[in-house]
Amino acid sequence: MAKRDFYEVLGLSRGAAADEIRKAHRKLVRQYHPDVNKNNAAATEKFKEVQEAYDVLSDAAKRQNYDQFGHAGVGGQPGGHAGGGDPFEAFRRAQAGRGGAAWQAGPNVSVEDFDVGGGNYGDIFEQLFGGRGGPTAGRAAGRGRARPEARRGQDLEHALTLTFEQAARGAAIPLQIHQNGRVETIEVKIPPGVKEGSRVRLKGRGHPGPAGNGDLFIITNVASHRYFRRDGLDVVLDVPVSLYEALLGAKIEVPTLGGKVTITIPPGTSGGAKLRLPGRGVERGEQKGDQLCVIRIKVPRQLDDSDKQLIQKLVEKYPVPARADVDW
Repeated sequence: MAKRDFYEVLGLSRGAAADEIRKAHRKLVRQYHPDVNKNNAAATEKFKEVQEAYDVLSDAAKRQNYDQFGHAGVGGQPGGHAGGGDPFEAFRRAQAGRGGAAWQAGPNVSVEDFDVGGGNYGDIFEQLFGGRGGPTAGRAAGRGRARPEARRGQDLEHALTLTFEQAARGAAIPLQIHQNGRVETIEVKIPPGVKEGSRVRLKGRGHPGPAGNGDLFIITNVASHRYFRRDGLDVVLDVPVSLYEALLGAKIEVPTLGGKVTITIPPGTSGGAKLRLPGRGVERGEQKGDQLCVIRIKVPRQLDDSDKQLIQKLVEKYPVPARADVDW
């Protein structure tokens, strides 16, 4: 079966910028990765297709050959020139610049853009996702022809999943990687406050090359929680209370990321009110969010006639203009 157009695979137009290619690749990796789609052959094939497309379109020289000659121009092995393509492709590849790390995550591990992390205990598959290395052209002594210099091995990317708590509080995650024909277990330190789609860079954990190994980039997925949700650095929790607790006030226990605490429901609390627990949210560097407890009032569903008469007396005695402040 004929290969699909690489731009179509990534959902991009032919004039897509490098940043658009990178973002599309990261999105599709999270969607089709084997760790996310267990025993799903169709997803695995999609994943391989996305990998191949990114390997070509993320490299300026390979992309130029592909735009000119199609699949025939990039038919060789990943990282090499295609049969029938430009044999001097490697001489034209520019050395990609690298950003600095904002947080050190252990030996040979750095975190990019701070909001980064890694996750589960699955193996790292040896997949090529477009190398960053590139030789510079030099002149051989007494010869006018350019010769390539040694370059680093290709980088790898892998999607991993964190629990809500690991992303919020940080964790040390054991991770198995395949390198140089053997399996090695390393520990990746996840800083507090990472979020969905962040990246962590493990220096030197990519493919080997003459000038050193490439890097391994971990793309984070954050699993949803049964009752917590996140709003920036704040953690939000819906708290059901009875009509009577809302009317009369009460003290109740609620969960937090650090364990259960007791909160006070003031008398006359309305539904939707937010009670703030300072410092109980997500940590990031020196910042720390709060926990917001959103009050959800539960009312009795079955009332007999005497109950309704009693409530009607309360309505007449304590009228509540519930919509007095709205403009509709």
